[in-house]
Amino acid sequence: MASEIADHGRRNDVADGAITSLKEKKKLLDDVKKTPEVENKLAMFDSEIERHEKVVKAEGKILDAIKEKKEKNKKDYDEHMDKCAKAKKKALVATAGVNDAATTLKNQREFQVQVTSLKGILVSSHEEALAKRQEATKMHQNYTNMITKFEQQTSITNEQIMDSKTKISGAQEIQRIIAVRMKEIGTLLSRPSITVSEKTKL
Repeated sequence: MASEIADHGRRNDVADGAITSLKEKKKLLDDVKKTPEVENKLAMFDSEIERHEKVVKAEGKILDAIKEKKEKNKKDYDEHMDKCAKAKKKALVATAGVNDAATTLKNQREFQVQVTSLKGILVSSHEEALAKRQEATKMHQNYTNMITKFEQQTSITNEQIMDSKTKISGAQEIQRIIAVRMKEIGTLLSRPSITVSEKTKL
C-alpha cells in the first residue's frame, strides 16, 4: 500500500506541477494581443489544465480510498495482534495448567496419551538429529576431501621447492668451481712464464 500511495502521490504531484506550469504559461499570454493563434493556445492550456485537474481529482479520490483502506487494515491488524496476544496469554495459562495436570495424572489412559505424545516428539527430534548428523557428516567429508587435496597440492609444491633448491645448489656449486678456475687462470696468466704442467692445466 505504501508503494501504491507513493505511486499515486507521484502522479498527483506531476499533475499539480503541470497545472502550475500551464497557469504560468497562460498568465504570460494575458497581456498579449488576442490573435487566433493566442486564443488557440489559451484554449489548449485550459483543456490541458482541465485534464490535469481531473487527474488530480481522480488521484485524490484514489489516495483517500487507499489511505482509508490502509487505516482499516492497520486497525484490523492491531485487533488481530491484540487477539493473538490474548490467545498467547491463554495458551501460556493452558500450558501451565497442562504441566500442572501432568504431575497429578491418575488416570492411566490420560497418562498413556501423554507418553505417546512425548514419544512422537522424541521420534521427531531423533529424526531431525539424524538428518543434521548426516548433513554434518557430509560437510565433514567435503572438508576432508578438501584437506586431502590441499595436502596433495602442498606435497607437490614441497617437491617442486626441493627440486628448485637442488638445482640452485648445483648452480651455486658450478659458480664456485668457475670462480676457482677463473682465479687459477688469472694467476697463471699473470706470470711471465709457466711450466708445462701449468700450461696443460691452463
